[in-house]
Amino acid sequence: MSLDRLGLVQTFFQRFFNGDVADAVALLDPAVAYCVPGLRTVGGTFVGRAAVAEHLERFLELTERPVDVLKWEDWLTGESNVAGVVRLELQRPGRLANTRLVFLVEVSADARSIVRIEVFLSDPEAAARFFAW
Repeated sequence: MSLDRLGLVQTFFQRFFNGDVADAVALLDPAVAYCVPGLRTVGGTFVGRAAVAEHLERFLELTERPVDVLKWEDWLTGESNVAGVVRLELQRPGRLANTRLVFLVEVSADARSIVRIEVFLSDPEAAARFFAW
């Protein structure tokens, strides 16, 4: 069962980072919550597929889509959660950032949808500078 959860989460991020938001959002529970720490431009808690889709589109717009995944460093699977550690390169006009994120993802009991995603930043100050203005 953990491989089903892991595959679901990996597919979500592959679609999202490649810019295919509609297909990524199709993997989410209708009442999904996506939580990003206090970055002014992209931070907040987004509830429901429409709100998450809007957030993902905004993120990709700001980072000049698609997101360049340098390396998935680790995956951890549990009873209902999957965590992924990823190193990304983000771009926007006049800015470039190499950063590491941890995504903690809660998957439904039947492993058919993603219920909650929490984002943790390795360097919140650098992320705030990157997304400022």
